[in-house]
Amino acid sequence: MSASAATSRLAATRGRRALIGAIGAFALAQAVATVAAAQDQPTAPAGPSPTTTPKSDQSKDNPPAPENVKPLPASEGASVLGKKVKGPNGEDLGLVVDVLVDPDGKPRAAVIDFGGFLGVGSRKIAIDWKALDFNSLGRAGTIELGLDRAQIAAAPEYKPGPPGAAVVTAPPAPAPPVDPHK
Repeated sequence: MSASAATSRLAATRGRRALIGAIGAFALAQAVATVAAAQDQPTAPAGPSPTTTPKSDQSKDNPPAPENVKPLPASEGASVLGKKVKGPNGEDLGLVVDVLVDPDGKPRAAVIDFGGFLGVGSRKIAIDWKALDFNSLGRAGTIELGLDRAQIAAAPEYKPGPPGAAVVTAPPAPAPPVDPHK
């Protein structure tokens, strides 16, 4: 086979593959659109449908909220999973990957993925909830931690499951100076 014939055949094969790829992408897009449209349609009940008249203030696209839904103002809550944790000098320490709660549902510790690059060489450490400062969460979208890298490196790695987790707490406050005159 000559070089020009091989080049022509290769170009034709590439053209067919591109056409098949485009047709496949179009078919996939149509299937996704069909599924999305089907999900938007309400399913009919098995029995005869009761006749109800929609309220004038209720739109078709905005069904009423259930009675057990209560709005949570932004000032009363914030998402913490995936948020960056910054050290006392502003350095990035890691990301919050889990929250440990007590039986009453109150947060007790945040599991933070420290160090590493793209998950390689990283360690998960459970940090006492009280050691975290959430004041910058609204402003900067980060959580502050008053521990440096050396303190974190010395902490035991978090391992889920029994018997529990070793939780790193904030360093104790310095003791007041002793008065030698007493």
